Amino acid sequence: MEPNHADPQHEPGSPEGMSSRQVDGRSELSRWISGTHAFPADRDTLLERARSQSAPDGVLAAIRSLPDRVYDNMEAVAEQLGLSGGEQHD
Repeated sequence: MEPNHADPQHEPGSPEGMSSRQVDGRSELSRWISGTHAFPADRDTLLERARSQSAPDGVLAAIRSLPDRVYDNMEAVAEQLGLSGGEQHD
């Protein structure tokens, strides 16, 4: 039987390279800004979409913190916010 050499940062039930906090944060954000024809979108469009969906203050604050550029998909937003398992990019 092989010894278990699991990544100490990886938590069971979350995708490789992502913590449960990242998974939860990404899921919460996705709930308010993703959907059919949601992307590409810039920060202000994502913010308006979240507001129109009555997103909680934490989600609105996260979107406000995004650099003002066009995001092609939810992955690009999650990556920018440090919710993709990779490094946050400016």
